[in-house]
Amino acid sequence: MTGSVDRTEQRLRSAYRMLLRSYPAHFRDLYALDMEETFVDQLRQARREGILALLLLLLTSTADTVTNGWHERLAPQPKGSAMFHWMDVRYAMRLLRRSPMFSLLTVMVLSGGLGLAIFTFSFLHTAILKPIPVSDGDRVVSIRQEVGTNSSPFDAVDIVAMRTGARTLTDVGVYTSRIFVLGDDTHPRVIDATVADWSMFAFTRARPALGRMFKHEDAERGAEPVIVLSQRLWRTAFGSDSGIVDRTILLNNVRTHVIGVMPTGYGFPVASEAWVPLANDVMSTSRFGENEFQVYGRLAPGVNAERAHAELRVLYKRARETDRANASGDVARKIGEQNIISDVAVETFPMAQVGEDGPLILTVLNILAGLILALACINVTNLLLARSNERVRETAVRLALGASRSRLVMQSMWESIILCVAGGAIATAIAAWGLDAINAWTKANLEGNMAFWWVWGLDQSAVIAAGLFVTATIAVLGVVVSGRATSLQFVAVLKDGSARSGSRREGRVVRTLVVTQVATVSVLMFFGVLAGIVAYRVANIDVGFDTRRVMTTVVGLEGDPYAKPELRATMWTNVQRMLSVAPAVNHVLLRRTIGALTDESGEFELKDQAVSDKTTKPRAYIQALEGDVSTLGVTLHSGRLFDSRDAQGGAPVVIVSQAFVDKYFAGVAPLGRQIKIARESAESSTDAPVAGQWRTVVGVTSNLVLGVPLSPTRSAIALFIPLPQLNPRDAEILYTHRGDEAAGQVALYNTLRTLDPKILPPDIRSYDDVLQKTSLIAISTAKLFAVCFAFALLLAVSGTYGLMARNIGQRTREIGVRRALGATDATVIRLLLGQGGRQLGIGVVISLPLMALVGLGFSKFFPIGALTALASALMVGTSIVAVVLLATWIPTRRAVAIELRDALWKE
Repeated sequence: MTGSVDRTEQRLRSAYRMLLRSYPAHFRDLYALDMEETFVDQLRQARREGILALLLLLLTSTADTVTNGWHERLAPQPKGSAMFHWMDVRYAMRLLRRSPMFSLLTVMVLSGGLGLAIFTFSFLHTAILKPIPVSDGDRVVSIRQEVGTNSSPFDAVDIVAMRTGARTLTDVGVYTSRIFVLGDDTHPRVIDATVADWSMFAFTRARPALGRMFKHEDAERGAEPVIVLSQRLWRTAFGSDSGIVDRTILLNNVRTHVIGVMPTGYGFPVASEAWVPLANDVMSTSRFGENEFQVYGRLAPGVNAERAHAELRVLYKRARETDRANASGDVARKIGEQNIISDVAVETFPMAQVGEDGPLILTVLNILAGLILALACINVTNLLLARSNERVRETAVRLALGASRSRLVMQSMWESIILCVAGGAIATAIAAWGLDAINAWTKANLEGNMAFWWVWGLDQSAVIAAGLFVTATIAVLGVVVSGRATSLQFVAVLKDGSARSGSRREGRVVRTLVVTQVATVSVLMFFGVLAGIVAYRVANIDVGFDTRRVMTTVVGLEGDPYAKPELRATMWTNVQRMLSVAPAVNHVLLRRTIGALTDESGEFELKDQAVSDKTTKPRAYIQALEGDVSTLGVTLHSGRLFDSRDAQGGAPVVIVSQAFVDKYFAGVAPLGRQIKIARESAESSTDAPVAGQWRTVVGVTSNLVLGVPLSPTRSAIALFIPLPQLNPRDAEILYTHRGDEAAGQVALYNTLRTLDPKILPPDIRSYDDVLQKTSLIAISTAKLFAVCFAFALLLAVSGTYGLMARNIGQRTREIGVRRALGATDATVIRLLLGQGGRQLGIGVVISLPLMALVGLGFSKFFPIGALTALASALMVGTSIVAVVLLATWIPTRRAVAIELRDALWKE
């Protein structure tokens, strides 16, 4: 009977204990034991009084416990209740103050990793994702024509058709960039201006800093020419003169009225030094092939870019079919061929600026920043594990005295929270400093040549990103902290007197951390080495000739005056002749690229000639030349250069490079051989392509490497034909000045103005300036990467050493036992190095496919060959192997150097 009574009491007691769970945890911690004992006393009394008293007790106790329990849960919590205790926060602060080196090191590591992540996100968000800083900037889009993989302006006729039928856009505007000469012949200044619809300023809802915006009448035919200046041009050319408004200046030798100055930072639709209104009737009176423009628009409310693209694509295809129907012959055929591969792109201005590779760039750079942040978290995890081991006996004692594991977890979590918040605050300051430095650098080196929305700073998105990064870091570290606190077996710790409880699990954690560090740093360093190689090559670009004193520009011959090929031929010949005799000029060469090794435009045929290459369609770089080839450092090896015999109507001839001879005429005399260029055309879509004809080789020149710098398709295999026999609508003019660059620019302006005042003045640049700017960007980017990867390597070295040192330090007693049983120091060292080598091998194996992906990505954009990538991977792998083995060997030597007695007694 007693056993039955005891079992009944136990069951009722267990049931009541379950009912008590309706109270919150902090309440149960304080009162549950007393309430349970009180219930047991009442239960025994009720059982003595009879069944009715027992039932009444059970009913009232159940109702009272459930009602009061939920009331307690819903009632406002007193200070210091539940999982939050101010005492825990103060305790965590005291612990961190007592370990200043630990706290400082942890905050430094976190601030470095978090700072880089915040900086990268904010930089890329502003450059690619953030809406441009104009009214309703999130709905402003760039509309581009895409033919195959190339983007190009729209024909004015097609724009009119799309403008008329578009319903997904509230506004559609057009613009084009042109070069103007500001001032007279004695002090000319070249400016890059935007010619746009008069309503462009109203589209952006911007107000000028001085004067007024364009009006409709400013764009009427016969109206007085007007111009609006940028803040930069107003400052540099006019000394911030507030009286510039209503003043008349010379623009392309035409008196032009200055009506306004835009505020600082305004640059829509592209960075410009000035704005000029486009004539109102240009769009409606243009014929197909006469005018081309870039297009911008604003999405209608509730319309996204995908819907606008679908509508504009239909309108565009319809307009192109109309173009083909109105054309004839070869022009109609060419339009039909383009229509198959042409499309419309509707994108935000930032995405249009970076192109289709923008998302890839965004992803890669954020992954790199994430990997460095992961390295930082691994190192902090190591520090936290080491700290928890130092306090393991303290934690075990507190558990034995009745402290709940949840309370201990929260106490440890507060340390992580405080450290992460402090690191996040410093990281945010570091990111802000980095963004300000980027702004200062771009303003000093790229002002006037960059997108107007590229103004970096610690904006709302950066602050939100900082908060998210800090929160994620707290969560990651919290898993480690809570796992350590919940897995601790305090009985084993107190009985053993050491921190060995859970050592097997911790060993797995240490090995995982080492493997992760090895794999992560291998990928980062491999990326860094390849980026360094690319930066070095950019900084030392070899364009194939001496660029000193070389000036370059592109001149176009537009409109009816140059509709006939003979008129263009005469114009190009006159430009070359007049510029050559200018006192400030040495050598002059006109050239036009008509074929490339990378596509079908470079195809040619060899007549009655066996070639060493059995390719059915050989390719080469093909250029049309007129003038002095020594401008590019080219010399004649045999035969002759082009002369007056090779004018329009003359016998078709061609000159080949020595590399071409070596490849296709090996062992055969090249002079007199005949070559047919498959596509002899450098015309716009309105001109019929010239049929290929057999050309006789009259000369062989030295090699000139052609193609895009750093492109893997650069080659000296080239064909040259006389430019007068091609007569393109535009050509590149290359010439050398005698030491006065400004005088060289004026010489070209005067030549063009003398021959045809209507030709738009070109943007004349020196090759050295172009190369210097390219090198500047490459070198600056390389320095930024170097800092990031140096920090990553420092994290990897210190983290790996710390992990291995702690792991081997915990095995000091084991090492002592092995030595006591006869193992030599060399045997112990080989054992531990072998174990470290296994972790190293796993990490390297994991990193191999990732490095392969990085190598493939680089080879897509840069001439990084397989051999270079393999050598870089071997160098990185060797360096990482040396670091990990050294990080294992040093603490191992320290462990075996401990006296055997001390090692056996070490906890």
